[in-house]
Amino acid sequence: MNFFEHQDRARRHTSLLVLLMGVAVISLISLASGALILILHNQKSMLVALTDWQLVGDVTVVVLAMVLGGSLYKAAQLRAGGKKVAERLGGRLLSNESKDVDEHRVLNVVEEMAIASGTLVPAVYLLEDAAINAFAAGWAPQDAVIGITRGAMCLLNREELQGVIAHKFSHIYNGDMRLNTRLTAIVHGLLLLGLTGTLILRTASYRRSSSNDDKKDTNFSQAIMKVGGTLWALGYAGTFFGNLIKARISREREFLADASAVQFTRTPQGIASALKKIGSHSQGSTLQAIHAQEFSHLYFCDGVKAGLGGMMSTHPPLAVRITGLTRNGMLGSPSNV
Repeated sequence: MNFFEHQDRARRHTSLLVLLMGVAVISLISLASGALILILHNQKSMLVALTDWQLVGDVTVVVLAMVLGGSLYKAAQLRAGGKKVAERLGGRLLSNESKDVDEHRVLNVVEEMAIASGTLVPAVYLLEDAAINAFAAGWAPQDAVIGITRGAMCLLNREELQGVIAHKFSHIYNGDMRLNTRLTAIVHGLLLLGLTGTLILRTASYRRSSSNDDKKDTNFSQAIMKVGGTLWALGYAGTFFGNLIKARISREREFLADASAVQFTRTPQGIASALKKIGSHSQGSTLQAIHAQEFSHLYFCDGVKAGLGGMMSTHPPLAVRITGLTRNGMLGSPSNV
């Protein structure tokens, strides 16, 4: 199987996972709306509650507004441009006027890969970090930037740098930054349900503790706590499973980026060698930047420690990527990662 076939396979897997994300979000919104309708209608039968069309409409609009509002707010934050991401990570803009040989080598490689991928030459930022890593950030090719750590700049040879930079260019070329922005925004919208539920629970708990034991007031507080509990449970459950799907999509896009890197450089050796070097490096690819967690999906390799035995990891294991790259120069995307 050549790298073009692997690219097609990765794209198909991504499409299925994005569809799964859409189904999960719609199901969660429907479940949240149905549960709230039942609570607010004060009926034991969902069928009876769902015949109150005004209540159904009002609750559905409110739930949709919360998810959509949270998503749009997060999307606006993430669309600030690659420059903002690089600066938040503590990056320094590299200049062609620099007298540093390593910096010029990086800039030259970036220009080469821009030509190979047919995209604009982005600004390049240097992170003062001993880890071997890189990132691509931005909403579109016009505002995209490439970032590279000092560890990668100083420890990788030219062929390895080409592999790493080509991998990041493939994310720009394939629209992965825009896809990740949208997925992150959707998950944040679900998170807002959980945060709203938490706020309602705290408010209801305070109201209950300060009430005068009036029966109507007690019943109202109980209803409000049920609403808050429902939003809290479904919101955080949705966020958890949304992040799981997002991480799986991100891992699939990494296989696509590896395949595209081979296409741009015409050899799997550079990127495979860079991955091996990361595996043997004392700090690996783990970044020390305070805000590294925010941008975990942007890196060449895992920039932060992933939880749940790697289930939340945005990148496939190093060994899996290396095996795929070195097996007769082909790339694979095993279904178990």
